[in-house]
Formats: sequence, C-alpha cells, structure tokens
Amino acid sequence: MLAVFGQIVHWPTLLTLILFPVIVLVYVRLARKEEREMVGRFGTVYQDYMQQVPRFFPRQGNWGRLFDSLRL
Repeated sequence: MLAVFGQIVHWPTLLTLILFPVIVLVYVRLARKEEREMVGRFGTVYQDYMQQVPRFFPRQGNWGRLFDSLRL
C-alpha cells in the first residue's frame, strides 16, 4: 500500500490513481480477515494485543517514538 502511494506521488498515472483506492480496500479487508483468524487461533491474548497496537498507523501520541526508532 505504501509503495502504491509512493508511485502516485512520484509518477501519477490514471491507472495508479484508479487502482489506489481498490488496493487500499483489498488490503483493509485482508487485514480484517487475518485479524479474525488470529483471534480464532489465539483468543483473548490476541484481542488484548489488538487493543494495544493500532492496525495501520501509530496513535497520534506515538509518532515521536516512531521517528526516534528510525534514527541511526
């Protein structure tokens, strides 16, 4: 999903502009399906994990920690 977004920013074409929302939708559906499978496999342990860790993007207050981890 990030690669397709980069493609849109770097070299937008009609095809990438049309496919981007489709790819995002498919990816979100896949993530939800995998989450259901993980809950079925690991139960409440995974549900607790889901409460602590956001699905796609860090929570607003944690962006600084994200960038700190990228520094060398």
